Amino acid sequence: MLVPLLAVVASIVVWVRVYHRLVHHPLDLMALTLYYLALQLLWRPLVLAIGLDTPFPTQLFAARETGTLIVLGQGVVVLFLLGLWAGARWLSPLVGPARLLYPMSRGSLPPRTLLLLAVALTAAAFAATVLLWIRYGGPAGLIQAAKVDRDIAESRALRSIPMLAALFGVAAFFSVRRAPLSRLVALGLVALNGYLSWTWGARDVPVISVIALVAGSLVFGAVGRRAAVRTGWDWLRDPRWRRRFLLVPVLALLLAFSLRTARDTVLWGDLAPTIEGQSTVRMMAVATNNTFYDSLLLLLDDWPEEFDFRDGQDFVDGTVAAVPSAIAGEQEPFVSPAVQLAQTYIDRNNGFPATAAGDWYVNFGVLGVLLGGLVSGLIARAGQLALRRFLRDPLVWGFSLVFAVRIFPGGLWVTSLPKWVGIGLPIIAVALLVNLFVRRDSDAGTSPESPGSPAPVLPDGAPGPTASAS
Repeated sequence: MLVPLLAVVASIVVWVRVYHRLVHHPLDLMALTLYYLALQLLWRPLVLAIGLDTPFPTQLFAARETGTLIVLGQGVVVLFLLGLWAGARWLSPLVGPARLLYPMSRGSLPPRTLLLLAVALTAAAFAATVLLWIRYGGPAGLIQAAKVDRDIAESRALRSIPMLAALFGVAAFFSVRRAPLSRLVALGLVALNGYLSWTWGARDVPVISVIALVAGSLVFGAVGRRAAVRTGWDWLRDPRWRRRFLLVPVLALLLAFSLRTARDTVLWGDLAPTIEGQSTVRMMAVATNNTFYDSLLLLLDDWPEEFDFRDGQDFVDGTVAAVPSAIAGEQEPFVSPAVQLAQTYIDRNNGFPATAAGDWYVNFGVLGVLLGGLVSGLIARAGQLALRRFLRDPLVWGFSLVFAVRIFPGGLWVTSLPKWVGIGLPIIAVALLVNLFVRRDSDAGTSPESPGSPAPVLPDGAPGPTASAS
């Protein structure tokens, strides 16, 4: 397995170079995008290359040459990373229009307002969830309907409410520094919304909330305030900052694993068959959705030899599916590439996501991977600029996590536009409302209402402190 391992190492080198060229701060949206890609397209193949696990599902790879596929897969990864770099660097004239995909905040809300909004949104989330509990026979029934019966599609638009409530709770927690009781209330609201979302069969709200709190302390907490006088990579020179930074993915993965096992226990009384009795590495990979790279290998092995490319039809269908049924009328159910891939091999509707690179490959082939990287780089760059105030406004920090982890994870997927409509548009609408009631902050410093200390803010189009000329 030496050659596959060398291929993974080579792709890691490319990732590091792209990171140094594009990232302005270790927690900006571009950095979050690259962390996601590293988890799915670098860490997972590394685990496979050194023999700690085998591709999943095992039965689908029994007759395949895994080593050769990993080499091919890392070639695709490098192509996507280079496309992402080029899109972020060379498509700057399109960055302005692309920024409309993100909420743009002009100033910070007062701490008390943040807390009141968190309470109001949590009340709305609780009411909507209780109605669903009544309809489906309690929290367990709602989980069953969401994850097994797939019977709550018409209610998915409401899922943005607990997400928004949790984000306002996180923002309130960091804003009301000198009020311990208010901070405790804010934490309680965040935890409650995480639980409500979990009963919908989702883990995104609790996981994003934990990341927002732990990583947010590196900006708005005591450790962050000590490091705020530094710029660029100097943030990493503080050992306390660095230790907590490295702790973030560990906590996020452990929480995702725990929530998955809890959900399986509610549904079946034990772990799901896909992870029960497996090795620890396999259990963690499957339970935390870290097997997307394995699905990419299936695509690379069987397309176009066994199956035809989709010639962009998935993106057309995804665009149509993004239009609310109240406007477009009744439509055929949207079947994502992940579900199509699962249905191609086994009778399973949960899907085999293959990352953004996989969506572009299965539609347009190898050139599609490069095109997908270009578009993804443009979108990530636009978000990096649109949400550049995250260092001074904890609400913007929460917004950046949702867009980087939930809507555009590692780039533009076929499902990104429907998620943008269902999750992103409510956030953008809230940001527009907030802008009506706040005074515009000066980009030159920190506003009086901001909980953070003075931090470098990047002007539009300006290279960050870690970027170098290309």
